[in-house]
Amino acid sequence: MPPNEPTIADILQALATQFDGPVKERQVLDRVLEQRPSTAKNPYATIRERLRWDGPALGWLRLDRGELVPVRVVLQSLRFRYIPLLWEIEAGLLPLVRLQPFVGLRSATPLLQDATGTNVFAVCRHIETRHPRLTIGMTASFDLNAWYIQTGFGPGDSIVFTVTATEPLTLQLVRERREDFRPADVAAQDAELLEGIAERVQRSRLPLTPCDELILPIFARASWRTGYPGYPWQYLVARDERLQLVNDIFLAERKIGMDLLRNGFDLPAYASDEVPTVSPQAVEARLAADIELLQNEVAHSRQEDQDAGIWDGQTRRSSTNHSWFDVHAHQHHMDMFDPLQNYGGLFDPPDAGEWESDEWESDLFEDEDSSTFEDFLQEDADLIEASQRLMQALPTEALEKLQHASVEEAEVIIAAHLNDLLVREPSLFIKVDLSPASDQSFHDDYSDYGGTLDTDLWNSEPEHWDSSWDDEWDEDVEVEIPSVYTQSSELMSQFYEYLISNGKSDSTARSRTRDLWVYAEFLAYYYNCTLAEGDYATLDECLFFFYPRKVLNSTPRQVREICVSLKQFYGFLKERGDIDDDQFAYALWRRRDQAARVVELYGQLTHDLPDFEQLFMRLFAPYASQG
Repeated sequence: MPPNEPTIADILQALATQFDGPVKERQVLDRVLEQRPSTAKNPYATIRERLRWDGPALGWLRLDRGELVPVRVVLQSLRFRYIPLLWEIEAGLLPLVRLQPFVGLRSATPLLQDATGTNVFAVCRHIETRHPRLTIGMTASFDLNAWYIQTGFGPGDSIVFTVTATEPLTLQLVRERREDFRPADVAAQDAELLEGIAERVQRSRLPLTPCDELILPIFARASWRTGYPGYPWQYLVARDERLQLVNDIFLAERKIGMDLLRNGFDLPAYASDEVPTVSPQAVEARLAADIELLQNEVAHSRQEDQDAGIWDGQTRRSSTNHSWFDVHAHQHHMDMFDPLQNYGGLFDPPDAGEWESDEWESDLFEDEDSSTFEDFLQEDADLIEASQRLMQALPTEALEKLQHASVEEAEVIIAAHLNDLLVREPSLFIKVDLSPASDQSFHDDYSDYGGTLDTDLWNSEPEHWDSSWDDEWDEDVEVEIPSVYTQSSELMSQFYEYLISNGKSDSTARSRTRDLWVYAEFLAYYYNCTLAEGDYATLDECLFFFYPRKVLNSTPRQVREICVSLKQFYGFLKERGDIDDDQFAYALWRRRDQAARVVELYGQLTHDLPDFEQLFMRLFAPYASQG
C-alpha cells in the first residue's frame, strides 16, 4: 500500500462524519471502494469484516440487514438513566461499565458536565477492589464522590444522562430524586425496550452477545430516544426471567447465562437483593401453564396427522433408551478442541460478503463455530488448568488483545495461534478417542458436546499440517464413519448442488444443507438409517426430544430453519424419485412453531426450580417417561 493511501478504517471513520441518518450498507461499501479500489473476488468482504469487528469504534452501527447509521447520529441528544447501587454511592464511584453501551469501554473517556454545563471533576481511574458487587475486579471508574455530596445524592436516586456532544463525547448528568421518578410515564418504552432485547438475544447465534450489538440498535430507532428516560436496561434485564446479564457486558438467554454463572462467570451488579425478582413459584406456575397449553396443541396435531394417514400413531423412542431423565444432559459442555465440528469442504462458513441474516449474526457464526468461548467453562479441574496453560503459552501481544476483546474477537485471536501452539505446546491439545462404537455410549457422549461429523474433515489435509504428526494420530485414533451416515452425506451434497442449480446463493445452499446434519446424525446413530429412510415418528422424536436437549445453543429460530430445510430436502428427494412420499416432512414443517416453543420453554427451565423434573417430563412427553 502506498504510504499516503488511506486505510479502510480511515475511510470509514471519515464517511461516518458525512451522513446524518441511516444509509444503505452498499452505498458505504461503494464509497470506500471509490477511494480504495480492490481487485479481490469479493471486494466487499474485507470492509464488512472491519465493520463487523470494529464498527462502533469506526463510527458505524448496524441497524438491520443492509442498513448502517453513524454512531454519532444515534448518540446525539440521547438520554438514559442509571441508578447507582448503595456501595457505589458509599465509595463515591461510578464504574465506567455501567454506562455501556452508550460509552464504550475502549473509547476515550467522556467529559462529564453538571446541570449548569460546568465540567464535573470526575477522574476516570483504575481501581482494584474485592467488593462483592463489583464484577470487573480491576475496572475504570469515575470518582463522583464530590458530586454525590454536592447534590445530596442518596440511595434510590437516579443519574439522568444526556449526550450533549459526540466529539468529544460529553455527557450531562443530573440527579433525580427517588420520589420524583415517574415509572408510569416510562412503562410503555421500558416494555418496548425489554421485548426488543429479548427478541434480539433469541435471534443471536452466539451464546453471549455484547450489549452494544443489542441495545444501541433499539435506541437508534426508538421515538423515546431523546425523551424522559426509563429504567436502566440492566435493571429491566435483571428482572426478566428470559434473560441473563453476564459480567455486566454480555447478554444471554437465561438457561445459557445461568450455566455460565455456575462455571465461574460473574453475576451482574443488578442481580442483587436491591432489585425485585420474580419468585421461583411464580416462574414455575407460568411455565407449567405454558407447557400444558403446548402439549395439548402438540397432541391435537399428532392426532390430526394420524387421522390423515401420515403417521401410524407409534412413537419411536430409541434416543431414550439410555437415560429417560438425565439432569446432567441439561448442562452445556464442550471440548476445547472438539474435532467433531463442521470444518471443511462444502460446509465451510461463507465469505463475509455473503451474509444473509437480519443482523451481524451470519453464517460465519453458526452454532458449530460459536462455541469457542464456552470451551473454557469446563467444570473438570484438568480442563480448567489446560485453559490457564493456554493463556500462558500465548504471546504477549495476543494476551494484550484478549484483555479487551469481545467473545468473537477472542475466537479469532486464539485461532490464529493454534498451529504454532500445536507444535510448541502439544500437551494443550486433548486427544479424543473417536473409535465409534462398539456401544451406544459414543453417541451419548458426543451428542452432549453438540458436535457434528463432517467427512471432509477426515478426507482433507490442513494447509499447514505437519506430517510428522500423522503416525501418532494413526496409532491412537481409528475413525470409522457409519455407512448410512456417508450415504446421507452424499444425499446432502446432491441437495446442495440442486439448490445451486436452481439459483440459490452459495451461502443459502450451504445453510440449508447444514441444517440437515442434526437429523442425519440422529438417524445414523439411533436407527442406523439414512436420510432417505426418515419418517414422521423419527423426525418428531428428533425435533421434539433430541434436538432441544442435545444440540448446543439450540434456538427457536434455528429449529424453524431446520424444518424449512427438511421440507425442501424431502421435496427434492420426491421430485427425483428417491422417495415416494414427503408428506411427513411437510407435516412437521407445519408444526415448526411447536418445535420452536419446546426449545424456548426448555431454555427457561433451570435446576433451581423446585419442580424442575416434573416440568421436564411434561415438556418432553411422551419421550421423557419410563417404560
